[in-house]
Amino acid sequence: MNSFVADMHNDVLLRALEGYDILSNLPDTQSDLEKFIIGGVDLQAFSVWVSPYEFKASEYFQAANDMISKLEFLCSRVPNQWSIIRSYQDIRYNIEKNRMSCMIGVEGGHVIGGDITKVKYLYDRGMRYLGLTWNNSNSIATSAKDESENPYSLKQIGLTEFGEEVIAECNNLGVMIDISHSGEKTFWDVINITNKPIIASHSSAFNLCPHYRNLKDDQLKAIGKNGGVVFVNFYPGYIDSTYLMKAEIIDMQYDLEREILAEKYDTTSNAYWYAESKMLKHEKSRIVPNINDVIKHIKYITDLIGVDHVGLGSDFDGVEIMPFGLENVTKLPFLTKKLLDNGFTIREVRKILGGNFKRIFKEVCS
Repeated sequence: MNSFVADMHNDVLLRALEGYDILSNLPDTQSDLEKFIIGGVDLQAFSVWVSPYEFKASEYFQAANDMISKLEFLCSRVPNQWSIIRSYQDIRYNIEKNRMSCMIGVEGGHVIGGDITKVKYLYDRGMRYLGLTWNNSNSIATSAKDESENPYSLKQIGLTEFGEEVIAECNNLGVMIDISHSGEKTFWDVINITNKPIIASHSSAFNLCPHYRNLKDDQLKAIGKNGGVVFVNFYPGYIDSTYLMKAEIIDMQYDLEREILAEKYDTTSNAYWYAESKMLKHEKSRIVPNINDVIKHIKYITDLIGVDHVGLGSDFDGVEIMPFGLENVTKLPFLTKKLLDNGFTIREVRKILGGNFKRIFKEVCS
């Protein structure tokens, strides 16, 4: 079946910054130009994420801009295949030209510090969604990780006054507000003040896998009522409640090998993480859930809030390993088949794969 396919979260730009040529066929990545083509991806949201461990606060904003510049450079190398979009008209034009639309999503409001003018600056460079937090809380809001694990260390919980300004500015400019990684208090503060639909760019269902990165039923219902979309994350740790415990056992079994890697790389660096992931991939491939577990989350959310509020937020190249059957972007057609096999109609599948993204993008960004 022909369908517009949009994925709301991919971290492969980090690979590009490490020197990988993601415009070539790479054996160690979950995505690259050739894999996007085979997987039938029409629009990819590239995550602009700046590590709060690798950079100083004064460097966050420049690092984010460097990532955007890298995407612009990549698009300039393959202008007939990739193009950054800013409007719905751009998406339609790229469909006609058979080019993949590249959308910029900033993951973590720490990159703007406390400067509201930086929201407009990033918007002008192509940002069309802003993830309010990553795992670290910031001047905008508190994160899910901090609200769950470190609540007593927080000066306040939820949106700050500055955060409220950021929500208003995003609503005004036409930037989708992304609450993936946001704490529960932050989530409800956003729902109460936004005048536009919101997204969760890469989150799954808490009731199936109780992890702080997932959304509880009342949050899912609120997103449905708000007109927003939940883009389901494929990461094993967010779709299978047993995965992280089993993965930790494997990590411990490889303590010596990981120590050797730590002598070569800074353990907070992406280079260390890539090397560690490659080393443990074979062992962890034995414990991952499979594509059916992703389908369960899609079906659960669809049954709860309706098929108009679900999409794909893979997290390819942002996590160490993917489920069996969804190992990389080339496997996305199998997801389509599985959705059809599980009773979704062709019309419903088209909504999940990209139709719901189109709807919310038109409503918020155009």
